[in-house]
Amino acid sequence: MKIALICFTENGFQMEKRLVKLLEAEGHGPCPWVSGRYAMQAASLDHEISFSPVKEGGLSAWAGERFGDSDGLIFIGACGIAVRAIAPYIRDKKTDPAVLAADEKGRFVIPLLSGHLGGANELAERLAAGLAKSGIPAQAVLTTATDVNRRFAVDVFAKEHGLVLDQMKLAKEISAAVLAGEPVGLFSDFPFSGPVPEGLYKDRICPQNIRITVWRKDRRGPEGPGPLRLVPRCVVLGTGCKRGTSMEQIWSVAEEAMEREGLDPSAVCGLASIDLKSGEPGLCSLAEKLGVPFFTYTGEELAAVPGAFTESEFVRQVTGVGSVCERAAVAACREASEDTRLLMKKYARDGVTVAAACFIPELFKGSER
Repeated sequence: MKIALICFTENGFQMEKRLVKLLEAEGHGPCPWVSGRYAMQAASLDHEISFSPVKEGGLSAWAGERFGDSDGLIFIGACGIAVRAIAPYIRDKKTDPAVLAADEKGRFVIPLLSGHLGGANELAERLAAGLAKSGIPAQAVLTTATDVNRRFAVDVFAKEHGLVLDQMKLAKEISAAVLAGEPVGLFSDFPFSGPVPEGLYKDRICPQNIRITVWRKDRRGPEGPGPLRLVPRCVVLGTGCKRGTSMEQIWSVAEEAMEREGLDPSAVCGLASIDLKSGEPGLCSLAEKLGVPFFTYTGEELAAVPGAFTESEFVRQVTGVGSVCERAAVAACREASEDTRLLMKKYARDGVTVAAACFIPELFKGSER
């Protein structure tokens, strides 16, 4: 995580240095800042760590900029300072960065915003533990109900296992049900080998339900309220196109194909094709737009992929292999797991071909329990 820190006093500066070192040890990228005369004086005399001063626009402008370029913000000072600074920029718990406050003695580390999805709660606990090891009796101050009661939190579960969660209202209702001791049904389209969290009941329809699936809600699910869909990012789109086809055209065909099959686009974790298309601008731009890797394979590598595929003699004459998009999708998935599935056979329109395969996410590897 890229984490911006800010302090306001000389003591705060000394604590900020400690936190910077802890964050670096945890593998984060800390970006330390100072504000106020005494903090700046202390920073100017210290050459161990490079600090940046807050200048134009003051603290509020600084907070607004950090909301846009950082994964987390840590204020070494009063909670009220932090709250007033970030208030104009709070938008959505799915996108807001983690925000924490720590007192200048390091006794308390307090998550203020994005405790679960943003990781503020976990970060607070790790920083408090790190300070405690160095002799400071630090304590993480958690106030979220699921953490206080040590109960299952669906947004934490989704974050830990890379599952896409976009129904926040329903997620809150499920957390409330778990806290109230009400049963919640758990369904998965993949073999589930991990332990079922307390309060969840596998393959049992309850007043509230969760389904782990790459399909849209109208495709599958228990016949009951909801369910809350958690979407694993385990689908690779195999692609092919005529030279010069635009990114917009390729994505239009891909969306149409997924809509026809009922596949959720948020499950896509990669694109794949033959190496002849490795520099195709439309495909490269689409991978960049989706924020996913673009895998390419030689004709020989594709021909070696096991399975039954839709073959084309024309494609064979051009590329040396009878199927590109289906074989490429499966080939990319096999890099993550040999247990793969071809979910969507070749769909073609306007010179674009698309297929989809998935691998079994690690959370669900193993036999049914």
